[in-house]
Amino acid sequence: MLTLDDFQYDLAWDDAGAALQEFQIPDQIEGVILRRLVTKSDTRGELTVLMSDHYVPGFSTPHVYHVRAKAGSVRAWVYHRWQTDQLAYVDGAFRLVLYDLRPGSSTKGLLNVLEIGAANPVQLTIPPYVIHGVQNIGTSDAYFINMPTKAYDPNRPDKARIPKDHPGIPYQFT
Repeated sequence: MLTLDDFQYDLAWDDAGAALQEFQIPDQIEGVILRRLVTKSDTRGELTVLMSDHYVPGFSTPHVYHVRAKAGSVRAWVYHRWQTDQLAYVDGAFRLVLYDLRPGSSTKGLLNVLEIGAANPVQLTIPPYVIHGVQNIGTSDAYFINMPTKAYDPNRPDKARIPKDHPGIPYQFT
């Protein structure tokens, strides 16, 4: 007869500290946090920690969603007033563009362009009022996850938009 005593507990990860290691890019926008994602593999497949209170104390998940981006599609330009986006890219090929238009920011006017996805798995935190857009630069549908700090309120959406080709943004998606 099977009992709970027949089960074996998993072993500790040898490189547990390697997940969600922060890194910087040149002229990084103030308040944006970039974290390298680490994938664990075994004979069954893979597991990637996207975000954890273990690595980011105080992390909470009031709202989590999965996005499918069609090949070549662009989702731009947006910002949020209250929520911080916490995005994880582990699939496909994306170009993510950040633009700092915040009054009083020490990095106001800076533009960051990142190529992320399966070849460069990254979790990033985008603070309120940092404008952002993303393009699937691959040839097939690709996916990402958002774990924002506030739950979506359909009666009061926290998203401001302008068209992807707006001349006020010093970047054009091609």
